[in-house]
Amino acid sequence: MKYIHINLKSFYAGILSSDVYLNGFIYDGSFEYPNTRRNGILILPGGGYEFVSYREKDPVMHRFSSLGYNSFSLDYSCHTMYPVPHLELMCALHYLNTHADELGIIPKKISLVGFSAGGHLACSYAGIYKELNKFDDISLIKPFALVLAYPVVSLIKTDNPQCVKNISEFDDKLMHLLSADEHISKDYPPTFMWTTANDELVNPNNTIWLRDALRKKKVKNKCMIYSSGPHGLALANEATSNHDPKFENEKISQWPLLAHKFIKSIKE
Repeated sequence: MKYIHINLKSFYAGILSSDVYLNGFIYDGSFEYPNTRRNGILILPGGGYEFVSYREKDPVMHRFSSLGYNSFSLDYSCHTMYPVPHLELMCALHYLNTHADELGIIPKKISLVGFSAGGHLACSYAGIYKELNKFDDISLIKPFALVLAYPVVSLIKTDNPQCVKNISEFDDKLMHLLSADEHISKDYPPTFMWTTANDELVNPNNTIWLRDALRKKKVKNKCMIYSSGPHGLALANEATSNHDPKFENEKISQWPLLAHKFIKSIKE
């Protein structure tokens, strides 16, 4: 498996003002694994727009690689207001789609996996990417599907002030623009989401608000609300628990497989 580490600013200097890195694990061709195209996954770790969580980055890329994806992650900018992280995500999707041959992925079938604030970046982007578009072919910046783990969804109703401050500086217009449940249309990407009922950092109602908005517009979705578990479970196994048993849960650890099945079920 080959590792890539690409500075997107080198390709999108007219859009991006700072260095931003796209990382990835790509299956190499061999007689056992011929270099056939695979679906792509782009992971957006959490961290409250304060930092990019390593626990929700490389281990998650490896997990989805084990399910047959070529997996990527984005080190998006933190402590930077909208639209900077959203433009970085737009450029990452454009790069993956326009370099699909060399990356061994199927173009226009790239799903986003977002955790917490990374989940917010994914779901808010999916509702407003048309307004951000800087390219001729808008289909090259549209996510195929979303996978959201304990996401921040609403900046208006959430009780996560640091996250809201970092991305919007409490600007009322921006807070509404970046509240994903207010921007659901019938062509919003199919969405798999999960959280825990007693998440103490991101109110699980965020997931419910998004679920209800998707159902209203009849957008394909699956919502899992597990009975118990702390915020930041990541893979909920030893790969991401740092030997802390409260971050391990055998049932919740199956979520990547459930998300994979959901993505496979999407009819184009």
